[in-house]
Amino acid sequence: MTQGRAAHPGALAAERASPEQIAELRAILEQMEQASDDGERFAVPDLAFHQTILHISGNELIGSLAALIETALVISFRLSDDNPAGQRHSLSLHRQIVENIEKRDPAATSKVLIDLLDGAEADVRRSLAARLGRQK
Repeated sequence: MTQGRAAHPGALAAERASPEQIAELRAILEQMEQASDDGERFAVPDLAFHQTILHISGNELIGSLAALIETALVISFRLSDDNPAGQRHSLSLHRQIVENIEKRDPAATSKVLIDLLDGAEADVRRSLAARLGRQK
């Protein structure tokens, strides 16, 4: 359910992003790269990245759900921030999202966003399984 909602704003962002908004995404991506080995520090620019895509989409309904989406993302970050490799594995997908928005390719942007969210969901599942295993 989250994936369908996130992919649509990505497609809209690919159609609507201004050069300034793309530059903003690139600046946020740079912050993510600098914090990629620290899940807690990475969460701040990662959240900004997704919020910026929501804003660029111009979708008022999605905009009104931004606080709910923010809460879901923060919970996801907290549950998966114990990955010893940090978030480096997701950087290439974030980079592809920006590149696809810049190319004005809604379908590719949506596909990569879904791949990113699938990976985040898998990270959360692994983290939860590990935590449950430690509690036994």
